[in-house]
Amino acid sequence: MTWDDLRITCLQKIFEIKGDTLTQDSNTQQYIKSMPAAANEAMLILATAGRYIRKCTTLDFGSTDAPKADFSMGGWNGYDLKRLAPDFYSLEEIYHGEADGYGLYQDYRTEGAGVLLLPEGAGGTFRIWYNAYPPKVTKETPGNTVIELHPEEASMVALYMAGQLYKDDDISIAQIYMNEFMTWLEELKQSGRTADSRNNGNGGGFYSKSGWW
Repeated sequence: MTWDDLRITCLQKIFEIKGDTLTQDSNTQQYIKSMPAAANEAMLILATAGRYIRKCTTLDFGSTDAPKADFSMGGWNGYDLKRLAPDFYSLEEIYHGEADGYGLYQDYRTEGAGVLLLPEGAGGTFRIWYNAYPPKVTKETPGNTVIELHPEEASMVALYMAGQLYKDDDISIAQIYMNEFMTWLEELKQSGRTADSRNNGNGGGFYSKSGWW
């Protein structure tokens, strides 16, 4: 689903267009200008309270450009995950590979809202799986930009947008849209995360033997 698809669907829901072409005129322009803020709200809710956007970043200590630790203390090297992955929301799991094997890595700690602690001297390659914030849209976003959400989430962004943008026109219809969105969000929490756990190669979940700070 693209940014134009969302804008067209939103305008259809608030009865501003009947076809499937993005029309920008004196009637629609006021809504179109407000769409990025409403869409960003919806995507943030969906990606953090609905089904996570799973991504991976890598720490490769065998490469010449391996990231340096942000600090070292007490036998641990600290890495700011928001520096390694600017869209970082929360940590999911870590895999580690060296010449003699590859698998789930457990000997790590976390600190604060996004600092990863690895033992000093750790080598090899670390694949760090995390949940990400969605990219934001702006008034400059091209219409053919693909929305980076799961398909079942992206289809509901326009519903939230319509609910927010139509409040001053018809609060009863706007409330119906918002109620539908929130009802669907609750269902997504169950179905989406069940799907994610089934797709997880470990059968769901992970364990850090060093625990959380």
